[in-house]
Amino acid sequence: MGARETTRAWREVARDVLAAQPAAEPLIAPGHFAFEVMSGLRAAANRPNHPFQIEDLARALRDAESLEIVIEATPWTDVHRASTLADGSLRYADAIYVATTERYATTLLTADAQIERSGAPIRCKIITVGTAEDSSHAHHA
Repeated sequence: MGARETTRAWREVARDVLAAQPAAEPLIAPGHFAFEVMSGLRAAANRPNHPFQIEDLARALRDAESLEIVIEATPWTDVHRASTLADGSLRYADAIYVATTERYATTLLTADAQIERSGAPIRCKIITVGTAEDSSHAHHA
């Protein structure tokens, strides 16, 4: 699958999952979301023979922006909650997402199946998404 097809597949998965969520639920991410998006895209583009190339970056960022995800500052309450979650073998960066989701009492959409398998005391619903080529597909915790 080429870069455009991969991007299109992920876009379709994201739209399908988002369409299934109540319209009243905001799409919110903690402050480090922008860094993780850019870091992940650049890492993929820098891998030899990876279908995502650096020239795909601008389009991928526009696609991410089109989801209208509100990126907010991380309050100290989330920092403390994430610290507790990280004690349960959850990566701290992922724990911040969980803490934000719990604070809003909403659903966490992720492509990382390890979050729900972490053993951390998570108090929110998790939907793990993937493309048809992924083994995770859409999984509901």
